[in-house]
Amino acid sequence: MHTVFDTTKGMKLTTFSTPSGVQECYFTLVSSEGLSFEDAISELTDLYAATLLENGLDESTLQFTRFYFSDITNDFNFLINSDLFQKVSPGAVSFIQQGPLGGGPLGMLVYHIKSEIGSFRQNLFTNQKDYNSQKVCTAGKNYSILWCTNFTDNSSSDSASQTRNIFSDYTKCLQWHKMDLRHNTIRTWIYVRDIDNNYAGMVKERRELFDKIGLTPQTRYIASTGIEGKSFDPHRLVSMDALNIGNIKEEQIIKMEALDNLSCTSVYGVTFDRGTRIRFGDRSHFYISGTASIDKNGNILYESDVRKQLDRTIDNVEALLEPHGAKLSDMMYLILYLRNPKHYSLLTDILNKRIPDNVSLITVEGPVCRPGWLVEMEGVGIISDKTEYPPLL
Repeated sequence: MHTVFDTTKGMKLTTFSTPSGVQECYFTLVSSEGLSFEDAISELTDLYAATLLENGLDESTLQFTRFYFSDITNDFNFLINSDLFQKVSPGAVSFIQQGPLGGGPLGMLVYHIKSEIGSFRQNLFTNQKDYNSQKVCTAGKNYSILWCTNFTDNSSSDSASQTRNIFSDYTKCLQWHKMDLRHNTIRTWIYVRDIDNNYAGMVKERRELFDKIGLTPQTRYIASTGIEGKSFDPHRLVSMDALNIGNIKEEQIIKMEALDNLSCTSVYGVTFDRGTRIRFGDRSHFYISGTASIDKNGNILYESDVRKQLDRTIDNVEALLEPHGAKLSDMMYLILYLRNPKHYSLLTDILNKRIPDNVSLITVEGPVCRPGWLVEMEGVGIISDKTEYPPLL
């Protein structure tokens, strides 16, 4: 069951709950156009606080927040010294420069979990010195959920070495939480500064690591987005956020494919799955990877035509969901990345027509891994499910 509260133009909240009593809440917020960064923070602070109050949410239900900056170099310190940051600091916080489109200089994606039938334990592991390696672990009766954000490295000067060091630190973090990359990592977001030059190094290191630990086309990869994004430190060429689930069985993790529409990523040497379904006793989660205008042979479709690329991208997302009995209206949120922000005004009519009203959507500037891809889309969906596995939390 989805309930949507669209309280103002810049905010949309989508919730999902089942009789198990666990409610998941995703919402997107984008500041109004024409505001200074200071005024944008003030606006989003008030809007976020009002939304929490209206929906019975607070810091104990907060899991994850990602901030989307138009200018992270100049505005990062303003944010971390603000009341808004203090409100979200009990959860894992991600910071990335991907300028919001159709609004002002700051956007947010926020995730809360609320239990009506009991409490769960939430532990925050944070680094307030440089805001690197933020972690929050929520331990329920059945599973633990670990969010990791801002895993970066600036000890080396190339993207391959930085990627290797990031995954090394990340692996140690998982071990501390009695998890591992092979069995517990469900979703990653990898942001690459100057993606046209630095993406290949990240891909190489990730591929070599996955080969070593048994993540292959015959087993599974991890749902992922690899996209242009800048950290607040210009020396950091790669940064990563990740979602992990503890105490999950391998058979609960299902690879999502739509081979008549889009190829496996291994066809062109990349190691991530198009999407991942996680089956719980009361619901299924769908983690849709960054998806573009691609065909079943791995080729770019409709080069230089951003409108046709967007239509094909949405077709591909629908094709990934359809075999699992899900559809676009089951998405909790979608993120649309545009290589060229000037294209945004050319796409609003397609978005209004094809994206269901109940789905939170945020559009940001984010060049895709191949220059010919003008758009990319990702998101999270949830449907009711009934299996022999324990329910969420």
